[in-house]
Amino acid sequence: MLCWACFGATPVLAGQSDFGVGFSLTHETNIGRVETSPRADWAEALMGGFSYRENTAGVSARVLAQIERRRFVRHVYSDDTNGFLDGAAVWVILPRQFAWTVEDTFRQVIIDITAPDTPTNRTKSNALNTGPDFTFPLSSSNSIVIGARYGRLDIQNSINDSRRRTGYVRGMHTSSPRTTLSLNYEAGRVYLEPGAQVFSQILREDWFARYETHFSANSAVIDVGTSRVTQYGGQALDGRRLARLTLTEALSSQSVLRLALSDQYSDTFTGLIKGVTSSSAPTETGVAGTGSPDFASGDVYRGRRGDLGYTNDDGRFGYTLQAYERGVNFDSLPQDYHERGARFLWTWVYTGAMRLNASTDYMKRTFDSFDRKDRDRTFSGGVAFRLNRNMTVTMEGARIEHQSTVPSNSFVDNRVMLFWGYSTGLLYDARSRR
Repeated sequence: MLCWACFGATPVLAGQSDFGVGFSLTHETNIGRVETSPRADWAEALMGGFSYRENTAGVSARVLAQIERRRFVRHVYSDDTNGFLDGAAVWVILPRQFAWTVEDTFRQVIIDITAPDTPTNRTKSNALNTGPDFTFPLSSSNSIVIGARYGRLDIQNSINDSRRRTGYVRGMHTSSPRTTLSLNYEAGRVYLEPGAQVFSQILREDWFARYETHFSANSAVIDVGTSRVTQYGGQALDGRRLARLTLTEALSSQSVLRLALSDQYSDTFTGLIKGVTSSSAPTETGVAGTGSPDFASGDVYRGRRGDLGYTNDDGRFGYTLQAYERGVNFDSLPQDYHERGARFLWTWVYTGAMRLNASTDYMKRTFDSFDRKDRDRTFSGGVAFRLNRNMTVTMEGARIEHQSTVPSNSFVDNRVMLFWGYSTGLLYDARSRR
């Protein structure tokens, strides 16, 4: 990574790439996040990575990759090495006729949703989705698109691995250069680990109509239809409605309103793939940065979610308000829950070299399958100094409060961090992505 950082931003295959490295020193007063006998520890982390973008007539691609090595000074936890990958690419083999898509994400997921978010409650996962798209023009405004995908989910030391095959047919009508109407049928078969789940295979079928329009600052995507899930070896699920809405509205030159609603069947694979940039997978919509991390489960669940976000930024002062509500009903796992949360982000560009930021997060989760309620509050603030166009020093402090109705499950953790980062350009931001 240090060698890559010396090259700077360079054009590669008509694309742009940036590299960087970073080092952080973090102190936590309750690193195990326990109610009694908390232990403090220092964590040193060295990270390096790169980002690459390409947007040509033949290839559209974006890749962000990073490796992070973390050392715990007092050995409360074992030292670890983790990676992060977020990549999506579309290769246009025949213009307007044949294209191939690849999407992949490698990141950590939560093992036990009822336990605190600690290094021992996270594991590595990888989700891959790839396949072709064939377009058959019928007229200047109508076409049929047939596509197929092969996907797989791999979770370290878990029985929740799966692989899947998906196919779809879309009837497309372009009413204007920015507006498209379509009728869609998607069918996917999921193969679970033999003997690990109540059922060995899942067949999901979606029928829906889509309205999609995109302008320079405003956009809207609406899906309305039905969804049916058939479990082989398990209980049959009744057909349910499928509804998705994503709306972006520019209220002024400096303010934007975002709304996202969804009601559909989902699983861990779709939850991970939704984080991939420019993903084409039919996933649960949301406003970025809200909600809990993805949960390592092989079970299918019914997810209903609503997100609302408002951003105002005049170039010097900026703030973001986000709120969401979510309900998750697993088919066989007895951990159904309902959660709601909110977030406030604030930034102040004091000078060209100094930026101040503050944030607060709130989340309340109620489990329906058993008597438990959890509340989380996080308060953080920091300042970033840009030493030059490539190097940045950041100092941050945070307080994490967790309250639970289950005895001995509440805790408070205070954290301070000093971070140094080097990047060859704005395309790559060196920071922890755990």
